Amino acid sequence: MIQARGARAGLALLCLLIVASAAMRVYVYRHASDAVGWQASGRPADLGDGYLLPRADARHLTIPIAPCPAWASVDFVPVSPYGHDPSLAGTPGSDDHVAYVYHGWNLGSRFITISLNGIYFARLAYARLSMQKNPAADDLAVKIIVPAGCDASPEDVMAVLRRAARSGSRSGDE
Repeated sequence: MIQARGARAGLALLCLLIVASAAMRVYVYRHASDAVGWQASGRPADLGDGYLLPRADARHLTIPIAPCPAWASVDFVPVSPYGHDPSLAGTPGSDDHVAYVYHGWNLGSRFITISLNGIYFARLAYARLSMQKNPAADDLAVKIIVPAGCDASPEDVMAVLRRAARSGSRSGDE
């Protein structure tokens, strides 16, 4: 008899904790300040190593690389399963080297759609669990096309892009 009352009291306490937890989540979600979160439309593109490119400058760029006769092509692609296919951005030649960089991480070029979707959903899950806005909703990755015959790595192109972002110049805009 005492065990049954104890079990009921424990069950009632757990139900109250669940209701209180749900109520607090709803309250915090409804009263969260928009100033705490970022506005998706104005978030700059993260180039890694602390360099940010203003959103207005995140468009197709061509960048000269010292050892190469042809310029590298840089496009900014959305990190979202709801945007355009990132492999369709830019027009690489058959022998060109293509790489994708996200927040300074070189993702390579194989299975890029799966990689970007995985990043998006992982950041979405983290945002939901921590009751924040989705930080990847308007995130951008950098698609780099290095011309054939050029030995420059994606890191070399990103270094030039970071220098351009730091100096504020945009050489080779199209």
